[in-house]
Amino acid sequence: MAIVPTRAPAMTALLRLALPVVAALLAACTTPGTGDEQFRPLLGQAGKDVMWVPTTDALVMPMLELAQVTREDLVVDLGSGDGKIPIAAAQRFGARAVGIEYDARLSALAQRNAERAGVTDRVRMIHGDIFKEDFSAATVLTLFLGRDLNVRLMPTVLAMRPGTRVVSNNFDMDVWEPDRVVQLPGQNPLFLWVVPARLEGRWEITGLPEAPTVTVRLAQRQQKLDGTLQAGSRTIGPVEGRLAGTGLVLRYTGEGGAVRRVDAQVEDDQWRGRLQAGGAPVVARRIP
Repeated sequence: MAIVPTRAPAMTALLRLALPVVAALLAACTTPGTGDEQFRPLLGQAGKDVMWVPTTDALVMPMLELAQVTREDLVVDLGSGDGKIPIAAAQRFGARAVGIEYDARLSALAQRNAERAGVTDRVRMIHGDIFKEDFSAATVLTLFLGRDLNVRLMPTVLAMRPGTRVVSNNFDMDVWEPDRVVQLPGQNPLFLWVVPARLEGRWEITGLPEAPTVTVRLAQRQQKLDGTLQAGSRTIGPVEGRLAGTGLVLRYTGEGGAVRRVDAQVEDDQWRGRLQAGGAPVVARRIP
C-alpha cells in the first residue's frame, strides 16, 4: 500500500479537498490480474492509514534483491496487500515470509494467493495492525506505506536486531539516511537501510598508537557516530563513525593531525577490529 504524504498546512487543506476526488477516480479501476472470484480489490480503495496501491511487478524482485534475501531469512512485508512480496520471497529465494495487512479482505485474498502458489509451508498472512503486531523476529522488512508511516515506525525498526535489512518502495524515513538508493527507469525509487548496532555511551579502547588505553563517549544518530578520544585528561581528537548493521568504520584524528581508520565488528558490549594502516588489532569494551 501507499499513502499520499502531507506537508505544509496549505497543501494539507488542498489534499483534503482533492483526496475524495482522487479516491473516487481510483475506485473505478481494478488492477489487472489482481483478485479472484471472492474479492477483487479496487485501486485506491481506502484503508486504515493508506489507499491500496500495489507494488508494481517490476519492483518486487528488485526490492528483494536489494535486501539480499536468502533462504535463511524471515521476510516481513508491512501493509502486504495481496501478498505478492511474501509469496515471491518464498518462491524465488526459499525464504520464510509473513505479510501483515489491516484489511481483512486483502489478507484473506493474500492467503488464497499463497495457497494457489503452493507456498503455505513458508508463507503466513496475518490480518493485523502493523503498529500492534510483533515483527521483531524479521531479518528483512519491506514497506510501501508512505513517509509519515515510515517515520512513525522508525523507532520500532531501529530497535530491531542489528543487521536487519529494510527496503521501502518510494518513501524515505526523513532523518534516517538510507544506506543505498536504487532508481530503476520508469519506477519508484527504492531505499535500503541496515539496522545499526547500538553504540551510544562510553567505551574503553586498546590498541591505538596514541596511548595504551583511551576512552570515548559516543553519541549516535541512527548509523552515524561522533565523539572525542581522551587519554586520561588529555584530548586526542575527534571521532566519526558509521555503522552498517554490526560493521563499524571509525575514523579519528590523532595527535599531529594524522587521520586514522579502524574497521571493526560489533558483538554485544564490545567490538574488535584493526587499524587500516599497519593492521594492529583494536579492541573496545563498553564502560559505565
